[in-house]
Amino acid sequence: MKGLYALNLERIYMDSIIQRTNLFKFASVGASGAVVNLLVLWLFTDFGHLFYLFSAFIAIEISILWNFFFNTKFTFNYRFKNNNSIFYSMMKYHLSSFIGSLINLFVLIILTEYINLHYIISEAAAIFLAFSTNYMLSINYIWYKKA
Repeated sequence: MKGLYALNLERIYMDSIIQRTNLFKFASVGASGAVVNLLVLWLFTDFGHLFYLFSAFIAIEISILWNFFFNTKFTFNYRFKNNNSIFYSMMKYHLSSFIGSLINLFVLIILTEYINLHYIISEAAAIFLAFSTNYMLSINYIWYKKA
């Protein structure tokens, strides 16, 4: 029979494996969302002839919805109690993503307008910088499990 100390160590070890797995899944979903974001940005800017910042707003919103759906199903295997809780969680995810979006747009503008990088390269850098903020808010605010 395992002692209490051994059980706690085992639980801590398993929790750390789950956290690393979730981080990898979150990053994978985020990477797919980044591809969606960049594709939508490019399509609306180059073919839709929208100003790149308008295209970026559209691309960010589409990627937020993409990421919410796939993080719910794939990363956290989260099941909502009802449609109200889905809507409430989606609103919370939008609010938490807003901070990441502000970081994203700020970096996009600075790199494109002031450093003169191509808007696609600027957006890729912006996505990378917003990632950690989005992950921390997501695990602590959206898909957390109450003890």
